[in-house]
Amino acid sequence: MLSAGDRVCTALSGGADSVALLLVLHGLSAELGITLCAVHINHMLRDEESDRDENFCRCLCKRLDIPLTVYREDAAAFSRALGVSVETGARELRYKLFDTVNVDRIATAHNLNDNAETVLFRLARGTGLKGLTGIPPVRGRVIRPLIECTREEIEAYLAAKGQDFVTDSTNLSDDYTRNRIRHRIMPEMAQVHSAFPRCITETTISLAEDEDYLQEQARVSENGDLRQLHPAVRKRVIINLLKDNGIEVSAAAVSAVDGILLSGGGKVGLGRDTFAISRDGRLKITAAENDELPEIMPQNITKCGKYHFYGDKFVIISKLNGEIVNANGNVNKKLTTMYADYDKIQGVAVLRNRRRSDKLKPAGQAHTRELRKLLQERLPPGERAVSAVIEDESGIVWAEHAGFADRVKADENTENYLVIEITT
Repeated sequence: MLSAGDRVCTALSGGADSVALLLVLHGLSAELGITLCAVHINHMLRDEESDRDENFCRCLCKRLDIPLTVYREDAAAFSRALGVSVETGARELRYKLFDTVNVDRIATAHNLNDNAETVLFRLARGTGLKGLTGIPPVRGRVIRPLIECTREEIEAYLAAKGQDFVTDSTNLSDDYTRNRIRHRIMPEMAQVHSAFPRCITETTISLAEDEDYLQEQARVSENGDLRQLHPAVRKRVIINLLKDNGIEVSAAAVSAVDGILLSGGGKVGLGRDTFAISRDGRLKITAAENDELPEIMPQNITKCGKYHFYGDKFVIISKLNGEIVNANGNVNKKLTTMYADYDKIQGVAVLRNRRRSDKLKPAGQAHTRELRKLLQERLPPGERAVSAVIEDESGIVWAEHAGFADRVKADENTENYLVIEITT
């Protein structure tokens, strides 16, 4: 979960779990070689009690000399705008704010009991194998160091430390689904088997291994004849394809796409003028006006010039010296997004279309992102498949509508500038 030198932010609510997590990481910070900070989100849902929790977190972090960032956000208004329950909206809001924190890891205090409750909650609503894998110990930069500790162990740890904590009064009410699971179902399951939460976690670990294997099989099989695949693998290929194209996954959508595959081919609408098309056991997602998009073969870029890419689209590669680009020798933020350092290109460069696995750390940004997610924010589905990408031996150099990679951005030492333009 952690490496020496990591900057780690603890999500601190003031409750027992997050307080224990803060103390544990604080006590281990020197040994692990990490820098610790904390973030508290006041959801403004409980009036004076919310302010009490915020003040508790401020005092605790001040005593431990841990930098604390506090966000005050109206979770009720946020949830109404999304059209979801406050429980769901508050969670969405938290992770949205976590994304803004400039650290290497976000540590949340989910524990063994939380994991068991999550599995029961998903079972009640209906879920696939992925849902039964529970809460992942690591997801991106989010880590959950207490995921194998029970709530009882956490509270015993705090008692031994003489450390108090605050209690969210809404956790005592059965108005929320999770609370009903916690207060009613979990005790009954413990009567069946006293080690119920831990047994559930052992099961989720086993299921996660199965899910990883099936996903691996889906990824290596997605370009072949999908009709020959086992349904468990074939449906994962479909789900991945929907997700890769920013389409909401539902049982109805998966069933419809699977149906045209097994019936020998066809076309099915997926909303927003987007369609799944099947021919000869293969699938693609496209906009209505782009049903017949051809495959785009990679082209080696051997020199500067104009390269035909797709239809009427051309990619123009240019090399300029520093005197032409910037006579004063100063590289500003805008310039680095428009130009790259030509001499940082590694080996032979290739022009190609986007792949599902593409990732890019855009110039000036702190984190690597999936290219498909960057393009989802900027392009309709039908245009993403023909989005141009240039890569060298070290990975993506530039992507249309996403810009240059951070590793090739221009700086004060740049002598030769790479310019990439799109024209039709």
